Amino acid sequence: MEFSSLGGWIATRASGMKKNIYGNIEDLVVHVTMVTPKGTIEKSCLGPRQSTGPDINHFIMGSEGILGIVTEVTMKIRPLPACKKYGSIVFPDFESGVACLREIARLRSAPASIRLLDNEQFLFGQALSTDNKGMLHSLVDNLKKLYITKIKGFDVNRMCAATLLFEGTTNEVNQREKFVYDIAQKYNGIPAGEENGLKGYTLTFMIAYLRDIGLDYRIVAESFETSVPWDRVIGTRLFSILFLC
Repeated sequence: MEFSSLGGWIATRASGMKKNIYGNIEDLVVHVTMVTPKGTIEKSCLGPRQSTGPDINHFIMGSEGILGIVTEVTMKIRPLPACKKYGSIVFPDFESGVACLREIARLRSAPASIRLLDNEQFLFGQALSTDNKGMLHSLVDNLKKLYITKIKGFDVNRMCAATLLFEGTTNEVNQREKFVYDIAQKYNGIPAGEENGLKGYTLTFMIAYLRDIGLDYRIVAESFETSVPWDRVIGTRLFSILFLC
């Protein structure tokens, strides 16, 4: 069985791929009950916010099980979005993509999820593609590649891609989508379609399976997430997926 548990979100102080509009776990938690060897820990007040003293919820979140076991959580919830749409953008290089995402962040105009893949991750994703949709689909793909590389002059060994996910009302999605693509155009970004956006989004979940397969062949790999100021993004990357925060 595969699942992501609410207790796990609390224990790891999780930040989901859609945190741009829904927030991190600490933005969603109202109340936590944790059982410890010395007894139960929980706030006495069940109000959504207190302005006195340290927040015990923040003491529990991120403790990763060393303090006790989370047994009960009260969360904020929202209705499912009326509209959901994937998208993608290709950039001539990683620097252009970073500049675009930085402006999107500055203007507070990020979609539910936006991720920038550097060239190594971009090529890795292309290598994992197993689509077999017939001759016509292959012809269209080849024409797209020809346009990107020959007409627009993108270097396959330098280009990168951003995957997008928009959620909200239909009007909100359409407005946010236009705004993001208009910004991308300033940095030579080219829309690459919904299908590629969905593939890139799904790749995040696929990587975990590849890691497990590698263990069978004595290959150990893991991902480590960190955060740096925008002006240090370029210099600190090795194999990067940039999440907009």
